[in-house]
Parts: sequence; structure tokens; C-alpha cells
Amino acid sequence: MPVTQVKFADYQHEITAMMMDMLHLEPQTVDIPVERYIELNEMGVLRPMLWFDGDTVKGAALLFISPSLRNPMIVDASTDVIWVKPEYRGNGSDFIDGIREQLKPMGVKYWYISSRDSAPIDGFLEKNNFEPLERLYFCEV
Repeated sequence: MPVTQVKFADYQHEITAMMMDMLHLEPQTVDIPVERYIELNEMGVLRPMLWFDGDTVKGAALLFISPSLRNPMIVDASTDVIWVKPEYRGNGSDFIDGIREQLKPMGVKYWYISSRDSAPIDGFLEKNNFEPLERLYFCEV
């Protein structure tokens, strides 16, 4: 089954369960603000996408869609979460292609995804026609 845009509220349990599976990748404590995700989705800023096989959710992507601040004629998609359940990895290109098909009608020109040094997905991204742009660093303040 294809990648489908969904309402966060309708799939909040499935999405947050996958987000919890990612906790080992986070450098800080996670407290998922479910109500804020729902609000941003209802505003049209957050676009949750799920990858289905029948009724089974294989993966999730939470994308923020916005005009570029530097050039409002360009629409960007920034990835908050992208996760494929381990048992469905290996054909993730179908997931990426399905997301791209959802982004095209929204006028998205650039889609950004980061790759963690602790669990890199660089090879996967490059295989799916993403190009390296920059490395993201963080520090606690």
C-alpha cells in the first residue's frame, strides 16, 4: 500500500510508538507534545505520512512544510521524524518515493533530512538522490 498523508490525531498512538522506538538516537530527554503535533497538523504546517502494507504501518514521516524564509517562492519540507520499523527496512526507497509523490502537489522544491552520526542513514539518503548539504552539531547550554 502507498504512502498516505494522515491526521496526526487519528494515528497518534502508532506514530508516538515509533517515535519512542527512536529514543536511543536522542541526545536529550523526549516528551512528545502530542497536542502540539495535532495543532500543527490541523494548521497545515505538519504533514504526517505513513507507509502502509494493508493495515500495518511500516514507517512514519513527520514533515514541516513552509515557504523558505529566504525566498518565499520556494517551499521547503523539513523532516522532524522519519522512521521505518526494522522489520521493513531494505525497501525504504518505496517509502521515499511515496513521500516525494505526496510533496510534489504541495509545491515542495527542497526536502531536508538530517542523518545522525550515532545511527547514520547517509548511504540510504544518497541512494535515494539526496545530496549532502551540511552537518548539524549541537551542544547543551
